[in-house]
Amino acid sequence: MPMLPPDLLATLGLPVLQDADLDTQASFFQRPEVRAFYFEVVESSAKDEVLRAAIAQLGDVHPHRAALLAVFCGALVENGADPQLMFDAVRQLAGRLLASLAPYCAAQPHEPDEDDDEPQDEKELAVWQAAEAALASLSPLARFEVDARQRAVDLLALPLMTMVVRDVRNHQSLVADEGLLAHIEAMYANDSLPFEALHFLRAAAQLSYEDELVVLLPASGAGMVVRAQGLNNNFHAFSLLQDLMETHAQTLGIRQPPRARRDGDSDAASFLWLQATAYAQGELVDRMAWSWGEGTLRENARRQGRLVLVALETDDKPARGWNGFTHVLHAEQNPQVSLVHFLTPDEVAAYLA
Repeated sequence: MPMLPPDLLATLGLPVLQDADLDTQASFFQRPEVRAFYFEVVESSAKDEVLRAAIAQLGDVHPHRAALLAVFCGALVENGADPQLMFDAVRQLAGRLLASLAPYCAAQPHEPDEDDDEPQDEKELAVWQAAEAALASLSPLARFEVDARQRAVDLLALPLMTMVVRDVRNHQSLVADEGLLAHIEAMYANDSLPFEALHFLRAAAQLSYEDELVVLLPASGAGMVVRAQGLNNNFHAFSLLQDLMETHAQTLGIRQPPRARRDGDSDAASFLWLQATAYAQGELVDRMAWSWGEGTLRENARRQGRLVLVALETDDKPARGWNGFTHVLHAEQNPQVSLVHFLTPDEVAAYLA
């Protein structure tokens, strides 16, 4: 296994004691030893070996330096290195950092004024005060270390995103890490120790990948199984599915005309989009069992082990439109739905039973 160059290892081993020691991504790549090694390996066949060598360094250097090394390796992934090779090590580093910063993170509670009917949430206030007190109690050196770790987390968001969108196995690993997801959800929008880039990692975790998504059209007794990849949310799924359904409107027995698409990121529901729980014994039993647009695709109900969406063609439906929910988070996200096969009427009936 190749070693990282001695001058790069020396840089990674430098002490981190003051703001001047905290390289940004730009200043790190401007270091002569970093630039020289990057251009040496980026077009070579040794990129994967460099990632393997880097993994061994992540736990031996300061977390901020480790995050910079992860950014370096993320750039190699963008140029063809194996996206899965280093992902778990970087994911675990992010988890450790967020766990260490959790005591200092809280959302600032809303302060009611005299016209508010609801009293202040005492639990939220207590959490906020505890985080503020924890930060205030730190010595200057300890506070600097917290700030360095905060910046390290923001640095890690980029390589983690780069690796997640290039290999669905990385996305599965991220979603399975319940502890990390809990920290991301609790901390990405906190006010006491705010992060600039953690929301990107949260968005990556909310992407959905389904090899066999079942779409049912009860009005015509038709349906299909599709492969869904890199979808932001249910609104995103509705837009892409409606495009596909309009392409196969005759086979699916769709009577209504194609919708008029709006500009850009805007769209509207052509169907009443429901979850499988809306139907029992082949009958519509709960018109309010909506598939909520803002939610992730994987949050919908499953039947026969498969995720199910019901597209009810009806004039009796509320107007549902959306804007800003279908944008691409990353150039490699490649959101799409593709037809696997159509369902027979008996298969449709079985899913609606």
